[in-house]
Amino acid sequence: MKIALHNELPCEAQVRELIDAMTGQASSLEAFEYETLRSGGKRLIAAYDQDRLVGLGKLAEEGISSGSAIEFAILPAYRGRQIETYMSKLLLAALPKTAVPAC
Repeated sequence: MKIALHNELPCEAQVRELIDAMTGQASSLEAFEYETLRSGGKRLIAAYDQDRLVGLGKLAEEGISSGSAIEFAILPAYRGRQIETYMSKLLLAALPKTAVPAC
């Protein structure tokens, strides 16, 4: 089973379906409300199994400059498949590179 990763905001119905499927974790999913995601720009990765949204990854606001804070919402059946690892790589690659002083 191949998981496709896209750097685009899924439609609102898909996001709601994902959040509804993850009931019991509502407090940890506030960052994935559709309006919050819309304002996030290119700092979002969506994971699909065929046409079904199975996960979201995004840079947390406080982690934008350092890239250290990444939040995930992955359906339980899809955890442990390295989806988070691949999302992290794509999100961190999209961060602007900062020059490191030579001395």
